Amino acid sequence: MIKNHRIYILISVLMFAGCETTNIAQIPYRKEYSKYVNDMVILHYPESPQMDVNIRNDEMFISSLVAGPAIIPQLMMLLAKNSANEEDALAFNEIIFDLNIGDVLCEKLNTKFQLCSYFHVVPQESIVNNNTVWKLMEKKDKNAKDYEQIGTELGIDTILETDVLSFGIKDPGIFSDPYAYINVDVKMTTAAEGIVIWRDIIQAKTEVGTSTVAFEDMVYTDMEFLRKKLEEVADAVSERCIEKLGFDTNYTYLLEKDYIDKTKHKINIAEKLNELNVLRDEDLISNTDYDKTKLELIEKAKGRNDAGPGVETKLSATAITNLKIKGELSKINSNKTVPATETRRESLHIPQ
Repeated sequence: MIKNHRIYILISVLMFAGCETTNIAQIPYRKEYSKYVNDMVILHYPESPQMDVNIRNDEMFISSLVAGPAIIPQLMMLLAKNSANEEDALAFNEIIFDLNIGDVLCEKLNTKFQLCSYFHVVPQESIVNNNTVWKLMEKKDKNAKDYEQIGTELGIDTILETDVLSFGIKDPGIFSDPYAYINVDVKMTTAAEGIVIWRDIIQAKTEVGTSTVAFEDMVYTDMEFLRKKLEEVADAVSERCIEKLGFDTNYTYLLEKDYIDKTKHKINIAEKLNELNVLRDEDLISNTDYDKTKLELIEKAKGRNDAGPGVETKLSATAITNLKIKGELSKINSNKTVPATETRRESLHIPQ
């Protein structure tokens, strides 16, 4: 009897192995906070978790029926299932070896904040070369001075940190279809005082659209298939983040490739918004020009005839003028060395 009891305990431990619990105090976001958010950066921790894979539940179900209530066979099948899941995880992670889920999520969030909110968001590519910020992001428990330093480095007042707790592919079993899932810890903090104004665990899952057998075949025959499914679930969780902050996500359909292909102007709104945002971040256009041109771009992407001039190819007059200035100055300064401490604005001689 004691031996059987120990076996039951071992089975329970195996069943719950790998289950992760989080003890994160959630802080609801208040709409009045939005008036204090002007310039924001979206960051993720340098380390990216490995994806989890659990698609063997149907096999386990059939085998358990065959084996009956016998403890030892059930235990052996459970061990085999866990081993198969580990092998799947190793194979799938090797396929997406160059995919950083944190990068993907931040890119999705950046685009959606530009499209759905009035926040000015630092372009993700502007963060990559800032070693000071990346070093600070290695610390999960940052203090007020750390947040103040990030704010000073990037010229922002608000920091949105994302921490991907887990992601992967699951099949619940009982002849159901697999789905992709992701769990993210998001935290919004003020740069000046390091005060947390929002923290939540955001979850999302998206169906992969095939049976488990067909899914496995697709993963090994089409190397982009798995990556695409993970990007889709990252997109879904990014949209939930936007909704949690109270912003309207009705226009996110403008980002869909199928919609873009059907429209007259075929504007890749994500690409165009990013190009425009880079100009704003590099002080080549003002925030006012950015806001105005962004709205015109969105109206144009929606197919509105009254959207003004062809925003797909024309930015505001200020943007074009500054771009010309940049080109001329690049020629003049091509043989000059800009001191490392000199700012981008100073090197381009663009007035404050």
